[in-house]
Amino acid sequence: MSGMSFTEKCPKCDSDMNRYSDYKPTAYESGECLECGYAFYTKDEQLTLEDVNDTRIDMDLKPLKKLKKQTA
Repeated sequence: MSGMSFTEKCPKCDSDMNRYSDYKPTAYESGECLECGYAFYTKDEQLTLEDVNDTRIDMDLKPLKKLKKQTA
């Protein structure tokens, strides 16, 4: 893994929070504050064809008939 751990000020209570950041194979960020309990993480998800096409239409792109096959 290419990631690194570090501490950073918690945006909710200003205490030090544990953080982790990585960029391979995709960007990932997480953090947890052991004082106030605030936590976050990057979540991978798959958009539906309908969601993709809604955005494509908003951007004046043609809608897709099906999503491209993912390779990883």
